[in-house]
Amino acid sequence: MGDAAGGHADGPGGRGRLHGRLLQVLGAVSAVAAVIALWQFGVFGGGPDRGPVDVIEGLETPSVPEESASSGVASAQAASPTVESPSESSAAATSAEPSSASPSPAAPSESASTAVEEAVSASCTASLTLEREWDDSVQVSVEVVSTGSVALASWEIDLDLQDVSIYNHWNMRELDHGRYGSEDWNGRLDPGEDAVAGFQAAMGDGASMPDAVACTARS
Repeated sequence: MGDAAGGHADGPGGRGRLHGRLLQVLGAVSAVAAVIALWQFGVFGGGPDRGPVDVIEGLETPSVPEESASSGVASAQAASPTVESPSESSAAATSAEPSSASPSPAAPSESASTAVEEAVSASCTASLTLEREWDDSVQVSVEVVSTGSVALASWEIDLDLQDVSIYNHWNMRELDHGRYGSEDWNGRLDPGEDAVAGFQAAMGDGASMPDAVACTARS
């Protein structure tokens, strides 16, 4: 009886002690949870209006609102100067560099070629000198001078003068339309050399004798 009573007494007592320990464990867990909650509440601000904070490896990293971040990125992009890509810069530099190809020589102009030809071609001048004058007639000497850089083979002069009619001439031969040419023996003239010819002509009213006439050199 005594043992039975003792066992019966031990049963409820043991359960009571077990319950007490459970209550102690629950109390300790609740206390730890409360401490953790208080710690988190103190770290993260404790205010209902404060934004959440991310914790990375024990460091406090405040999060930036999405709208503020977007506006900040846009401002940074607007403030930063546009940087030209290397490919575009290289292309611009290449196009700006002068071409290494040597320019083809320009063909000489027609006027330059003509000037060169005239410089090495034959030319002449013909001047007139009044030697005698009587009534309505005159006697005139003609001096033809080779003025080119090369010798001329023959020459021609233009004596088609208004109101002047030639009726006699020497050291030159008549061609046509008032033109006269050199003889076979006085046609060739070296540079600076001259030939002298002449003529007699009747002068009309108001006619005048020029100091020089046109001369054409034949090489």
